[in-house]
Amino acid sequence: MNHLSTDGRPRRREYSAQFKTSVLEQCRLPGASLSGVALHHGIQPNLVQRWMRGDRQRLELIELQRGVSAFVPLQLPPSPPVGPSLAKCAQPNANQVAEAVGICIEIQRAGGNVTVTWPSELAGGCGAWLREWLR
Repeated sequence: MNHLSTDGRPRRREYSAQFKTSVLEQCRLPGASLSGVALHHGIQPNLVQRWMRGDRQRLELIELQRGVSAFVPLQLPPSPPVGPSLAKCAQPNANQVAEAVGICIEIQRAGGNVTVTWPSELAGGCGAWLREWLR
């Protein structure tokens, strides 16, 4: 059997689909290590990882073709708009803060420190305010 190509370089080995399937099944056994399976068969672990990645992509493509997807869209309520005055947003009334477990943010900047407490049920508004304030 000639292991050299026509230009004198070594030829790449080719493995049958049955062999690849067997190796991947062995890798999926409980307690099996990819490196151990590769070593047992005399092949590089990187090659087995490439086969596993290809197999995973093939399965994902089949799922997409069937209409099955691992992605599940999450519907979130719209965030309340940030008011024109950031000073009003930074100070929820004392009753709101006392009733809820709050968000407390301490921001240090060159001009001084700012501490903001915000009710946790209005976290979306807090995030919007913080994005605006940090611009």
